[in-house]
Amino acid sequence: MRTRSGKGNRIGLALCGLVPLVAGGLALARALGAFGGAAARRPVLDAGTRSFAATTPWFWPVLAAVGVVLALIGLAWLLALLRVDRLRRLRLESGTAGVTEVDAHPASEALAEQVSAYPDVRRAHAVLRGPSDHPRLDLGVSAVEPADIGALVTRLHDEAVPNLRTTLGLRRLPAMVRLHLTGGHRTRATH
Repeated sequence: MRTRSGKGNRIGLALCGLVPLVAGGLALARALGAFGGAAARRPVLDAGTRSFAATTPWFWPVLAAVGVVLALIGLAWLLALLRVDRLRRLRLESGTAGVTEVDAHPASEALAEQVSAYPDVRRAHAVLRGPSDHPRLDLGVSAVEPADIGALVTRLHDEAVPNLRTTLGLRRLPAMVRLHLTGGHRTRATH
């Protein structure tokens, strides 16, 4: 679902950017004389369109209303893109005695710090997402080449994610790990 939504957003944004880009490019080319000197000197709108706009009282209000509707659609789209599905509160227990919730941010920060301390890991970023009673983990790890990827993935699978799951008292914690390899040598301060 997220992949389809992301693909739809990319296609929609590409089309919304491509249409004005092509229109502006054609207008600039016409003004610079790419379609001939006569075309560069002519008005953009023909006489019939100019006359229609001047003699029809509802033309400009309708054009303004269409512009406002398009602006509102664009604003709604932007707000939907800015909405983050980051989990704020994590529900640990729910029953007749009440509900036990904790702040999800410290748990994900602790995991990121743990993974950042692994050999060959430059940095890690962890976020709990989804509903509070069925969270999922989104873990981004930046490792320095030549890292032992197999050992790193095994350690994440066998140690880091199970430790977080156990700490939070969850039976299952689906995890998505994004591994990014960077060049250079890691420098680590020792105290």
